[in-house]
This record gives sequence, structure tokens and C-alpha cells, in this order.
Amino acid sequence: MSLPIFKKWFWVRTPEVEKVLEKIEKKSWLNGFNTELGKRVSGALVLKNHFKAYEPPPRVVPEGYCSGMATDSAIMAQDDNLTDWAWIEAGASRVESWLADGIGFLGYPYLAEMALRVEFRGPCEILAEEQVREWINITSVGSKKTIDDDEISSKIKEIEVEFKRLNVKQTIRQYILDGLLYGLGHIWIDIEGVPITIDGQNIPLILTPEANLKGKLKRLENIEAVWAVPNLYNSDSPYQENYYKPINWWVQGNLTHQSRLLTNVPFVVSDLFKPAFNFGGPSLTQFLRPYSHNFLRIRNSNANIVSNFSKLVLKTTMAAEMETGAAMQGIEGRATVLRNLSEGQDTIVCDKEAEDVTIVSAPLSGLDHLYAQAQEAQAGIAGIPLVKLFGITPTGLNASSDGEIRVFYDKIAAQQEKTLRPALEKILKLVQLHLWNEIDPRIDFEFNPLWQEDAGEKINRNKAQADIDALYITSGVVSAEEARERLKNDVDSPYHNVDLSAPPPEPPEMADSDLNSLMKHDEESND
Repeated sequence: MSLPIFKKWFWVRTPEVEKVLEKIEKKSWLNGFNTELGKRVSGALVLKNHFKAYEPPPRVVPEGYCSGMATDSAIMAQDDNLTDWAWIEAGASRVESWLADGIGFLGYPYLAEMALRVEFRGPCEILAEEQVREWINITSVGSKKTIDDDEISSKIKEIEVEFKRLNVKQTIRQYILDGLLYGLGHIWIDIEGVPITIDGQNIPLILTPEANLKGKLKRLENIEAVWAVPNLYNSDSPYQENYYKPINWWVQGNLTHQSRLLTNVPFVVSDLFKPAFNFGGPSLTQFLRPYSHNFLRIRNSNANIVSNFSKLVLKTTMAAEMETGAAMQGIEGRATVLRNLSEGQDTIVCDKEAEDVTIVSAPLSGLDHLYAQAQEAQAGIAGIPLVKLFGITPTGLNASSDGEIRVFYDKIAAQQEKTLRPALEKILKLVQLHLWNEIDPRIDFEFNPLWQEDAGEKINRNKAQADIDALYITSGVVSAEEARERLKNDVDSPYHNVDLSAPPPEPPEMADSDLNSLMKHDEESND
């Protein structure tokens, strides 16, 4: 890797663009922007300003230092001519689409404001909570010997205690929530003895026994995206495994190696846009923005229609009374009095010969469908069933949302594997090195299923499994001892972790009459 240089991009009017603008100005009598090419260049410059590299707030990068450094081969990766050509080809027609849909990085202050509204925050909270609701089960793989089981069980208990001390579950939940709200989330790994200075945290964190991390894992801390900005990233060659991946980050004035941060980007963008998004991505709230705004507008419109669905109409002889200004003021005062009376549900008095009072009502049918469709659009973008997001249960004969819930849980399980597993695998290794300075390959974890059986379903499943065991034992496929071992190791069994090391009891002796009666009962049940 050659010496790093840094440069702003996506906003500089390079000589290439100046040549294009000069060419347009010579041909157009409206400074070039009346031509089609001029419009496209104008739109390109507007878009480039909104997709320029992210600039962090003060004190994130200390004075005298710069962020967003790339290798000098970035002249190829971030060549101004290439980006100018791309934006000019995009054209001015993309500007209106960008403004309407909110494409581009909106900025962390604006995203933080959006997070204050329940329409934006609610779906993010639900997705984050569902991913950690049933949490994980730390398990063992490999040997099944009794001595190994006892040893691993003891280790697993120590790991579970350490996970509680580090508050891993809630830290991971906030890690997911930050990614959904801001497009980027971090967890900082605090190791004892590593100074928090400008370059003290820039030492790579190596997860091997040689690093001697025993007793040094202090805490795991969430860091919002606004307080971190990449310092150095590789743009030399797409063949590199860390291509356009930050090597280190500035975190409130301290340079931190990427191995000391767990980073979550739920929605990854193209390499062209990564610097503009602070090497994160768009947030879920940004995707929800147009749909939530539509919902709020429909909600307000419905409220206005409902509150003004009926109007009081006073029919009177206005031609003669409007000839003078004083008479007109009298009519307006009369209308005000009638409105106040109608709102108070009082008696309305009018001249039976010259006046008439009627009520004109706006139809309210269909408003509930418009409201429901706006809600469904929000739920569809977030991928959350209506019963989960709004508490709306399906209507109709035999209507059920079980199928939607199961599909939603499948989506959550996929997100767990994508987002949670890499972070939890690293934390699990860290905890083992912290406890024993070694990583036991027999220890692993699995995500607990989100769909939980009720009591009746569990009883039916256990009964079916007991029938299968009885059939296998009588057929000589397995022994009674092996069936008892399965009961002990089955986490869903009522005999889980029960000491079944003693020999199995002999089956009770039955008289011939009792046996014949039982066989007859089974035959009748089968019929």
C-alpha cells in the first residue's frame, strides 16, 4: 500500500466538467442550461453536492488530522472524470426523484429527529426486539462423554454469567437499533490496559491465546454513528479483501482500529456511495419516510373530514340585505351565531317564511379503507405483520395471522444469521479468552426459535415422541438406556438435565386379562 492521500469527491467541479459547461455556454443563449445536456449537467452538480463525502461534526476528528484517507490509487477508484461522467449521465431528471424519495444521506441530526416519531421508531424497535427476544442457547458440539459433558456444562455456565455481566443482550439490541435508525451501529470493545488516547486504540485486537486477554475484557459499549468516522480505507484494488472497508476509525478524537469495533450496516450501498454515507448505509427510517408522511397526511385529512363532515346551510334572502355593508355584517354575525348554536347542539331559530336551515353532510364511507391501506404500506416496507406493528388482528370467518407471523419469524431468523451471528461469534471468543485464555472449539451457540408452542402442542409432541421411542425399543432399534439419554439431552423434554444414569426400571407386570383389555382398547381406538 502506498502513502495515503485524501481528497474530496462528488462535489468538485473538475476541469472536465468546466469544459462541458463552457461548451454548453457557447451554444446556448440561456447560459447553457436551456439545452438538454445543460439540464443534465445542472442536475449532476446538484446531486453531487448531496452525495459528497460525509463531514463529521467537530471534535470527532482532532485538529490537525483529516478523515476519509485512501490510497493514492484512489485516483483510479475515485477519478473525478469517472464520477462526473456518471452524474452527467444520470441527468437532471434524477433530481426531482431524489428530492421526492429522499435518496442520499440525510444527516445524523435529521435521522435523530425522525427517531423521535413513533411512525419511524416503532418498526425499528420491533425488529430489534424480535431479534433478541428469545436470545441464544450456548451449546456444546463434539464428544458426548460424561466427563466432557460435565466440563463443558461448567464452562457454559461461566460464559452465561459473563454474558450477563457484560449485558450482551441489551448491547446487541441497541447495536441493531442504531443500525436501523442511523444506517450504522458500533460496539466498542474495552480491553483493560489499552489507553484511550489518539493512537492507543489503534492497535489491532487479535483473538488468540498469544494476545493474553485473560481477565482483561472490561465492557462492551454502544457508540452512535455520529461519533465515529473512517480514517483510512483501501481503494487500491477490488481484489483486496478490505476493499472500501475502513481500516481504522476516528471515535471522538481517538483513532480506533476496526478490530476493536463491531460494526453493523443493515443496508449496504454501492462503493460509490460509501464515503457519502460515512461507510454505513441508508436507515430503515429513510425507507419509511415517504410512506409515513403519506400516512400522516391521510390521518390528518381523515380527522379534518370527520370533524367537518356536516355543514349548516342557511337559506335566506341575501340580495336585498347585501346592498349595504351593515346588512352584510349582520348576515355574517347571523352565520356565526348559527354555527355556535349548532356546535353546542342548541335550538336553531330561523324565519319560517324567508329562511330555511339544512345540513349538508360529506360521505364518510371508505375513509377507514384509505387509512388501513396507508398503514399496510408502512408495514409492508418494514416487513412486519399488522398485528405486530399496529395490533390489528385480521377480520373475517376463521381469519388468522399465524401464517404471516411464521413468515415474519423466518425473516427475523435470516437477519439474525446475517447481523447477529458474526458479532456474537466474536464476543463468544472474547469471553472465552477473558475467562481461560483459550477458545474451546466444542462450544457454540444457536438462536432459540421465535415461534413458541403452547402447552397443548408441547404435550402432543412429547406424546408422539414417546410413542416413537416405545416403538423403537420394542423393535430393537434402540435400547431403553439410549432413549433415556435422548430424554436427558432434549432441551424441550420435561426430563432435561434430570439424572437418568441409574438403570431403567423394569416395565410393570400385567395380568393377561389386563393385557387383553389394553390391546382391545387400542384396536377400538384405531377403528
